[in-house]
Amino acid sequence: MKIGKWPYILPVVFSLAFLSYLFLSFAGSVSGRGPSKNSADAIVVLTGGTGRVDLGLEFLRKGRGTFLVLSGVDRDADMDSIFLNGVSEGERGKIFLDKNSRSTYENAIEVRKLMKEKGFDSMLLITSTYHMKRACYIFKRIMPPDVRIEPYPIESPNFDTKRWWRERGVFIAGEEFLKYSWYYLRFGFEDIIGLRGLRGFNRG
Repeated sequence: MKIGKWPYILPVVFSLAFLSYLFLSFAGSVSGRGPSKNSADAIVVLTGGTGRVDLGLEFLRKGRGTFLVLSGVDRDADMDSIFLNGVSEGERGKIFLDKNSRSTYENAIEVRKLMKEKGFDSMLLITSTYHMKRACYIFKRIMPPDVRIEPYPIESPNFDTKRWWRERGVFIAGEEFLKYSWYYLRFGFEDIIGLRGLRGFNRG
């Protein structure tokens, strides 16, 4: 008796259906987190999106944080090239430019070092709406458990959270889904083998 193709096709179909479900759930959740109304010790801006830096400076001036961290700025950037309208001398002393980070994971590592150095235990995390889910997940895994993370997602002109499937939105959501999944698997694997503790990235 010949064995049909269905025993081989069905696992592929179910796998694709499951991945589609995970992706659609992820894409639908990027707009589910509203901006925090709380203040924090540090205002952390993950650079790379329109309006993030300006909002960070605005919050610093409004007293929503005592220190502003711009994480992931270009190596040749300085205060004057970033803040075209200028900042006061007093504000300059409250702003830190992280030029070492080139990924969200490195953002979290560098910010963790600064938080520990300053003795801060809370942060207002600013990034684009589509990036916030992955950023929060990575920061929570890297930061000590006593550090409070207040998310403040902002809308981006290239991503409509209510119609993410339009234009480039679906590609942005797809890229975020793949990156989030990678870090989810990575941290899970490191937890199993105890690697994060050996590297000094344990949450203690």
